[in-house]
Amino acid sequence: MSESRRTFVKAGLLTAVFATVPLRSVLGKGFKDLALFDEDDPLANYTKSTFVSYLNSVFQIQTGSGNVAVTLTSVDDRPAPTGGECFSLLFVGGSEPRSQNTYVVSHPALGTFNLFLVPAGSDENGAQKSVATINRLPV
Repeated sequence: MSESRRTFVKAGLLTAVFATVPLRSVLGKGFKDLALFDEDDPLANYTKSTFVSYLNSVFQIQTGSGNVAVTLTSVDDRPAPTGGECFSLLFVGGSEPRSQNTYVVSHPALGTFNLFLVPAGSDENGAQKSVATINRLPV
């Protein structure tokens, strides 16, 4: 079925208009208020400073072959949009390589949360490295 150029342009303009209208002004709510995010997930409330407080502490990653103890060795800033926050977490530990995946991570003080981890090689002792990037956009 062929569409006319006029229909295509009209649809594109309408899409552009709706894309520029902030969700808050249309619905009176922000993204977090729309129940798209799990309110029980502690990770939603953790900032860079939260993780800096637990540098060099041990976390547990649940893998298919059991729990793996890893140490949070660095928390680094990443470029973030104005009003947002972006940082990376580097975990080191375990001898078996982990695939890129979402893992259940637990810590005695921070609780349990899901974290998307990406393999980052191994250190000089063969301990596996995994990186998580937290990128929060302004609402």
